[in-house]
Amino acid sequence: MFEFLKTLLIILWIYYAIKLLMRWLFPRILPWMMKQIFKKAIGSNQSFGPQGSSVFESFSKPESGAKTNKRSTPKSKKVVGEYIDFEEIDE
Repeated sequence: MFEFLKTLLIILWIYYAIKLLMRWLFPRILPWMMKQIFKKAIGSNQSFGPQGSSVFESFSKPESGAKTNKRSTPKSKKVVGEYIDFEEIDE
């Protein structure tokens, strides 16, 4: 019985320790995380500036001398059946 109470107290202690720690850390970590996300967003949007080229265009156009590998999706040659539209008949 003593081991059960000891385990229960350890679990409760860990729960409240994490709760208090997060109450103290979360308000300090959240602004830092938002600054990092904002910096990444600003950095990725700078490529759309007055240079005239975007990230999408640089990836969509192959470089000169680069071979383009066109991947074709395999087409199904197997005929499964035809679509039949059934209508309800009022009696």
